[in-house]
Amino acid sequence: MNAVASIADLSGAIHALAGRSAALDDVTRFAAQDLLYAVVLVFGILWCRRDGLRAGLAAGLGALVAVAISAIIGDVHHSARPFIAGHYAPLFAHADDAAFPSDHLAALGAVTAGAWMSSRRIGAATAVLALMIAFARVYAGVHYVGDVTAGFVIGVAAGLLVWSAIRPLVPMLDRLDAGLRRRRLRPGTHGKRPSLSAVEFVHMDPG
Repeated sequence: MNAVASIADLSGAIHALAGRSAALDDVTRFAAQDLLYAVVLVFGILWCRRDGLRAGLAAGLGALVAVAISAIIGDVHHSARPFIAGHYAPLFAHADDAAFPSDHLAALGAVTAGAWMSSRRIGAATAVLALMIAFARVYAGVHYVGDVTAGFVIGVAAGLLVWSAIRPLVPMLDRLDAGLRRRRLRPGTHGKRPSLSAVEFVHMDPG
């Protein structure tokens, strides 16, 4: 019970920052609504990496799985959004759908997991992006800290699950990668080895 109260207090403290600075409100509003599109850049970077096909596939399919799981949880257990429970206007207009868990962070968790399996640096940068969006959505009054945390955890789990599930497809992805490189649709020179095999990836030093 104390943990629940602490999370509620933290959520309230973050949202209490809203309205004190118009500039900060504008930046946070952008982060909460539009910063998610930065994942396109993450997928672009993965596309340019040798092992990027598997990582990108895990990130994309993992995000779909995570959002689906979040939707099911939201349908089974409807959790009111903070602005509904607290009877105040959020920083931007938002539907009165289930707050728990956050589908934004569910998708970001999966992308973070996929990126992390390709590169620790890219994964860490994606995690920072997720943290910024999570903070912004709590600040805006559309989520509690628990919503965004649960969403991210679900996403990471989904991303890692898909990463493992598609391991048998690695040889096929290698052949696809070789074909894309021959057609110059992916970075690389014809004749070089395609994306790393599953065994090689386990032993590689993440960049």
